[in-house]
Amino acid sequence: MPAGILLFVFVLNKKKSLFIPRENWRSLLLISFFNVTLWQVLMLYGLSLLGGGRAAVLAYTMPVWATISAGLIGYEKINLSVTLALIFGMIGIFSLSIGIGIIDNILGLFLTLSAGLSWGIGTMIVKYGGFKSDGMLVAGWQQLIGVLPLIPFALYFDLNNFGNPNYIHYLIIFYAIFFSSAYTYWAYFTVLQKFSVNITSISVMMVPVLAILIDYFFMGVFLTNFDIIAVIFIVSSIFIAATKPFNKKLD
Repeated sequence: MPAGILLFVFVLNKKKSLFIPRENWRSLLLISFFNVTLWQVLMLYGLSLLGGGRAAVLAYTMPVWATISAGLIGYEKINLSVTLALIFGMIGIFSLSIGIGIIDNILGLFLTLSAGLSWGIGTMIVKYGGFKSDGMLVAGWQQLIGVLPLIPFALYFDLNNFGNPNYIHYLIIFYAIFFSSAYTYWAYFTVLQKFSVNITSISVMMVPVLAILIDYFFMGVFLTNFDIIAVIFIVSSIFIAATKPFNKKLD
């Protein structure tokens, strides 16, 4: 909620209105649900079950899901590049599944993949739902609307479960408000409105790689051969989905 309010302050500072045209509200409610409500819940629970790097590798398959979803509905062509992206992505997911022990972590695997699918669907709705509003305004409304279904659960489960926060926890909250929520959502949806789903997807390609490297260098998480294979294939899958290198002549 603070991130949404912060984005509204920036919109008003640009002397723009917070008004959303009536015809855009249906799309706004849908993207708020897929890109905030579902994404946050599924990603965070997947993160708690799999660990940061592995969860990021799976969740950031979202460019592949976005491209495939757009193709199935008819907005983009399902061509050789998209097919190869899907195959590479599945190989990477299969490799990571073996590495984490699929039987012991099947819930985490399911939740995190679902988070990527949810974001992919939301991305497609933003791009093809007729949105013409400022990216910062769309991001701000998403934050506020998307968090509303979570408030009752947060009050019920977490109101008496804060523990003993220290300065690190407050820094994490600060980072989440200003960067993870406000800046990231604004940047992604601003780029998405100006470019295609494929080009926008390039911006998230390095996230799973960085997450794995941070796990290894700073968190002491040992990387297995399955992790490395998964990163190579999933990042290759995202790259193919984003750039469609095998269909340049057809395009």
